[in-house]
Amino acid sequence: MADKLIDTNILVYAYDTTEGEKHKVSREILRRVWIEGGGIVCLQNLMEFFVVITRRVENPVDVTTARAILYDFSSSDRWKIIDRDTDTLFKAIDIVAQYGVHFWDAVIAATMSENGIAEIVTENKKDFDKIPGLEVLCPF
Repeated sequence: MADKLIDTNILVYAYDTTEGEKHKVSREILRRVWIEGGGIVCLQNLMEFFVVITRRVENPVDVTTARAILYDFSSSDRWKIIDRDTDTLFKAIDIVAQYGVHFWDAVIAATMSENGIAEIVTENKKDFDKIPGLEVLCPF
């Protein structure tokens, strides 16, 4: 998974035990990153993860546990966390205008572009496939 951004849905499935095969596959993806390193996430992915895993899954994780998970990501040398700035905002708006994708996906794509990352591991092929220069890897 080196040099690939791991999207929010993969992070969520890895910790959501109700997701069956998606949980198993996503858990293995994260396991490999924790062992080998090279995983990349946007700060936005971690924020989205927190909201989804504590409120939107069938068996939510308590806030303290979610915070500990996020702390592990942020303090690990196995993961690179990238972030956005004002220029990213305008690049994202341009992506929305050109390709008609959701704004938050456009922000992730713009952040990836600014950091020289061309591959994303995600279930969301529908939106990310529309953006030239991105290689979308769906593990399911």
